[in-house]
Amino acid sequence: MRPRRGVALITALFLVVAIAAVALQFSIDARERRALGLGAADRGMQRALAGGALKLVEAKLDYAIRTIPTGRGNTQMLRSSDPWLGVDSLYSGTYAVDSQPVYVKATDLGTKLNINDLNEDELKTFFGFVLNDYVVADGLAQAIMDWTDVDDVPRLHGAEKDDYIKAGLLALPANGPFRDIEDLQFVKGMTPDIYAAVSPYLTTLGNGLVNLNSAPAAVMKVLPGMTDQILSTILSLRSQGQRITSVGEVMGAMNGRRRMTFAQQAQQQQQTQALSARAAILTNEVLLTIISRKGPQSQPTRLQAIVSRANAQVSVSWQQW
Repeated sequence: MRPRRGVALITALFLVVAIAAVALQFSIDARERRALGLGAADRGMQRALAGGALKLVEAKLDYAIRTIPTGRGNTQMLRSSDPWLGVDSLYSGTYAVDSQPVYVKATDLGTKLNINDLNEDELKTFFGFVLNDYVVADGLAQAIMDWTDVDDVPRLHGAEKDDYIKAGLLALPANGPFRDIEDLQFVKGMTPDIYAAVSPYLTTLGNGLVNLNSAPAAVMKVLPGMTDQILSTILSLRSQGQRITSVGEVMGAMNGRRRMTFAQQAQQQQQTQALSARAAILTNEVLLTIISRKGPQSQPTRLQAIVSRANAQVSVSWQQW
């Protein structure tokens, strides 16, 4: 009898341990499922908050288009002609959506250069202007063109796949457009200091038009037909609180009453046409970067969207989570 009792006791203990193990596993699974469920709920809530902030800012931008500012000051006069002037400061900040704080950063895309639209000479001009080193600028311009073109033949001062492999670099040329401006950090010759200096002026989004009333000098310098004299005139007009209404106005302010020869007139007409093709005088595209977070333990949700206007119609022309 005793051996049987011992076997029964061992069997009972085994069953207890097995049941406890199963119960523990169920508990762990339930906890994980609960954590996943809560995480999914937080992400859903954060997406809803970000979407709500987008609609709120879009409505504000639409209202600005439809409302004429009152007042006699320079700021009111400028904003009456361009209701989105100064979006970076006017629409950036923390918005309350369903009593939850959501951070929004607004950027006038007319103040940046779309790096995917620039040719080699324009890249060289931009880097040379910002870095004040035209040897480095030439190498970076060629390396960027090699990064985006479809072939594997490097330019004289550029770099293709084999050069990246030999240098032990982490990434290889994409042979296509930049998806994000952060990818520029992987281009051969790009350093953290150079990237920090040039990245504020660059983007991979937008139609590539440069706003003459808000773009910095480094961005306007790249425009075809731009000269130091034209650039100086634009900056001077802006510093006096004047709004630029056309490229022709800039040319007129630059020349004053000076008489020009036929050749000079023809050259200026070419410059005007070239500038007009890539320049804008209004803020037409606003990039919104929206960050929402349900709680301190949640991973933040990021939404980017472009709000555009055409013929007084405001719409979201692009968005990405």
